[in-house]
Amino acid sequence: MEVPEQLQYFRGRWPDEVVPEGEAEWSLYEISRMQDAVLRTVDLYSDGRVTRNSIEIEQRHGDDCPSLIDTSLDDGFGDADLIAIDRDEFEQHWKRGTDEPFWFVR
Repeated sequence: MEVPEQLQYFRGRWPDEVVPEGEAEWSLYEISRMQDAVLRTVDLYSDGRVTRNSIEIEQRHGDDCPSLIDTSLDDGFGDADLIAIDRDEFEQHWKRGTDEPFWFVR
């Protein structure tokens, strides 16, 4: 019997004290170490806006998107100051978000 993978959840703040206009103050990530991929993201903006993205959203028009970042997890997040969160916190924000693809915008 195969044991299902345990996904990991993190949040990270914009790296500078002042967040540029139009950028998310916080980003939340659902990652798979087995796939070396970011599966879903949620961006939280200071004006209260919440956007979300996922591999599924990116691929809904037939495009191939194995991860929401274009590098390995170690290269993409190696120096990032991320805080571990639980799945419930991620899902709470995910439900509030509006779909916003990044790679394959139509």
